[in-house]
Amino acid sequence: MLFHIKHTHTWEACPYHDAERASATFGKAMAGIMESDVELVGAYVDGPAHSTFLILDADSASQIEEALAPIIDVGWAETRPVVSFAEIMSRVTDEG
Repeated sequence: MLFHIKHTHTWEACPYHDAERASATFGKAMAGIMESDVELVGAYVDGPAHSTFLILDADSASQIEEALAPIIDVGWAETRPVVSFAEIMSRVTDEG
């Protein structure tokens, strides 16, 4: 199942200029994702907006929660299950 995660933090909590904080938060979260059964499909950043966007393939939302544990205290996140656009278009055009 695909999940779209938007993580946002304040400029005060931003780890961009603090390598130690970056390693302890986003670095640890990304390493945890890579070592887990969760597949990282894509990762993108909007630096000025202090937002990170992840597309993860996981069996459950609890896997996502566990993988993102290192960044929970840094900001907030919205997690939404999503479906491939191509899959939806295929379904729609096949039914038409």
